[in-house]
Amino acid sequence: WLQHSQLTRPPRPLLRHLCAMQRLLSRAFLGLCACAALSAALKITSDSSADASAADPKGAGLPEDTMELACQECAAKAPYLDKKDDCVCFATDVMGTFENDATKELTTRDKYGSETVNTGAARLAEGWLWHCRPVTATEGVWKQC
Repeated sequence: WLQHSQLTRPPRPLLRHLCAMQRLLSRAFLGLCACAALSAALKITSDSSADASAADPKGAGLPEDTMELACQECAAKAPYLDKKDDCVCFATDVMGTFENDATKELTTRDKYGSETVNTGAARLAEGWLWHCRPVTATEGVWKQC
């Protein structure tokens, strides 16, 4: 028959595997905690530095908040562009050039006339893109930096 000690304790090979598993899980948990702490520290650092880099251009093809930022980006990139023609920077507010659903108006009947209301924003927020020369000949769309 089995002795009492054999009934309460698992066999030795199983005990070794359980101890190894416990060590592995504790190391994995500590690694996850370290990653979480590092991630939180990086987020805090990037949030505090956001104010300092708020005036930096967003990058090529992304609308800038102001014409000045678009012109600043164009001036920085112009020396690296096609050398056949000089790059004379122009910028346009692409968010104000075309109508879209955000600026849609709704006209309804009202007694003996009609009433028109704006269903969205009166105007989208500014978004400026740059180019080395005006892309269209439409007056007032492209402004020289």
